[in-house]
Order: sequence, then C-alpha cells, then structure tokens
Amino acid sequence: MAGEPEQPVGPLTRPATRTFFGSPAVDDLDRLDARVAFLGVPTDQGVIIPFIRSGLVRETRTRLRESRADGTSAGWFDIETERHYLEGVRLADCGDVLIAGGDMPLSQARTTAAARKIAQRGAIVVAVGGDHSISFPVGRGVAEAHQMVDVVHIDAHPDFADSIYGSKLQHGSQLRRLFELPTTKRFTALGLRSVDRDQYEDMKRLGVGFASTRAILEEGPRAVVDRLVQPAEKLYVSIDIDVLDSGLVPGTTLPEPGGIAYRQLRDLLATIATKGQIVGFDVVETSAAQADLATAMTSAWLIIHFLTAILAP
Repeated sequence: MAGEPEQPVGPLTRPATRTFFGSPAVDDLDRLDARVAFLGVPTDQGVIIPFIRSGLVRETRTRLRESRADGTSAGWFDIETERHYLEGVRLADCGDVLIAGGDMPLSQARTTAAARKIAQRGAIVVAVGGDHSISFPVGRGVAEAHQMVDVVHIDAHPDFADSIYGSKLQHGSQLRRLFELPTTKRFTALGLRSVDRDQYEDMKRLGVGFASTRAILEEGPRAVVDRLVQPAEKLYVSIDIDVLDSGLVPGTTLPEPGGIAYRQLRDLLATIATKGQIVGFDVVETSAAQADLATAMTSAWLIIHFLTAILAP
C-alpha cells in the first residue's frame, strides 16, 4: 500500500532556505554527522479543517544563531546561571520532509523514513511542525531506529482518540497510534486540561499515566514527573505548545485558557531529561496561519532550553 514505511517513498527531504539557529545545512542524510539534527515537518494535513488553524519556527532569531567554521555551535550564554551552553555541539538542519499534498500515508512514510535515518546516524531528532499529527510518524521512525522507547506527551489535549470523523491519522489520534506501536514501552501524558471522557476512560483502561494541568500547578512540575515518568533507557518527548497558557502562545493551533507557565514547562522538561536518554522530541502546533512573534519565539526558546537540559554536562 502506498505510504507504508517499508515501501519506496521517493526523496525524503528538501533543503531549508534558512536553517534552524544558523546550523549547517545537511542535504544528504546518509552523510549526516551531528549530535543534534533538526527536521522540519511542514504539514497541516492532520488538522480538522475548517475548525482549527495550524505552522513553523525557522525564521525566529535567538541568541543561539552562530556556527563556527568547523560546523559546531558557538552556543549561548545564560545570565541566570552565568554559564555558556551548547558550545561545541554539532548541530545540523536536515531540511523539510517532502510532503506529498493530499497523500497523508505517503507523507507520513517519508517522515518516518527521514526520522529513522537521522536517528540511525546517532543524532537526536528534533522535529518541528506542523500540526501534532507528525508525532506518530516521527516517533515511529525514532523508535524503529532505537528498537524501544518510552514516550512522554506534553499537551493540553490527550490526542488519544481511536479515530475522529473516521480518521486514525490526524492530530487528535496520533498519540493513540504511537501508543499502539510494539516499539513503544511506557507512555505518559502531562498537562491535560481539555479531554473528552472517552479518551480519559481509554487512558485509564490501557494504563496510560497522566497528570492534569491542575496537578502540575498544585504538585509542581518536578514532583509530577518524578511520580509518573519512570527511569527509561531511551525517551521520546512530544511537546504541543498549547500546554502553555493561551495568553503566552496566542498563535498556536488550538489555544486553551488556564495552562502552565513557560518556566513550569522548562522544569517539566529538565526533570524529564534526568529520566533517561532523550533520543528525539518534537515541538508542534505553532500556527503559520496565525503568525505571532511571541509564539514563534516561545517555540524556538523551548527547543534551546530543552536541548540545554539534555546536553548539560
């Protein structure tokens, strides 16, 4: 069947016209040599049109924007800790997955193949969406490369429907598909606050660990992670920025009021990074159609801060 990951899927990526954080562009995944590899997945095919909106982060400038002549990052300085981070880390931008308009299975197969190849080259896969449907094909590719991963999902919504309007491959069901893979071991969802009862009951029935936004606010991010996320050999983390309060990210696809603060999200991620080797993560639902500088900056800095936590000595 077209789009199945074991079938030929044609070219996987196309070059980026501007790279994430000024990192060197890598157009041939077979020659990738990096500690961290960024992969754009510019698709909104998983969005329930026309009900909600959906986008991308590459244009945002941050203090992590320079690469040295040898291709390593110049890093960034944090005044709060008075330390320099990510200096000397080899970053690479692998361009965008070549999305096949109107053919979601083929697009997802290409996404899986690209993520798998990057992970097999030994790089941390950092996928930037696009809508949240990308987490299934990206996570699948990373898991196939590493044989088995635990998954931590951070989101205002569980995205755990078996199907929505008959679709099993969109941004409200992709985490269910990832959960069902034989290469997924344990599964945890954090930050939930807008949940259909049937998804809640399915998570309970299937043994998915989860915490609401309220639990994070009352217990604290570190306590929630310590309670729910078990030590693991390898972890894949999916981050929907709508876990944040809607006032912080008005340009996200499906904003919800009453979310957590940016620093609370940073604490969640920093604690997750202590639980095992992070082999990949995605940041999704920054809406290109709803262009907003604060939302784009928040997404970009989220990537930087999480990488800093993952790679901290």
